[in-house]
Amino acid sequence: MTTHQGHCHCGAVRFEMDSAVDSALQCNCSFCIRRGTTIHRVPADNFRLLAGEDQLNCYGSREFSDHYFCRTCGIHCLSRVNFGDEPVVMVNLGCFDPDLLAGIEPSLFDGASKL
Repeated sequence: MTTHQGHCHCGAVRFEMDSAVDSALQCNCSFCIRRGTTIHRVPADNFRLLAGEDQLNCYGSREFSDHYFCRTCGIHCLSRVNFGDEPVVMVNLGCFDPDLLAGIEPSLFDGASKL
């Protein structure tokens, strides 16, 4: 497993994940459709916020998912999602090196039926 570091546009929020990044998702819920990001699912234990926790604003349903974005540049960085007893983080792959997505075709994640 490889460690990848990412950040928002202005660099105030920095984070890393341990993941092979062999898959990507595009969610069809109303929020994600408007947000337009490609995401990657990471077990919560494999995600670390390195800097900028005080720069994150949260928008979400609180029951299923919380979406975090940088209060300075507005970039959506991550979502914390509750799939029952498996907490996961959905990271915005646009916050990482663009080569990370090379050769990966995103799959549909049916978030619309979960909300």
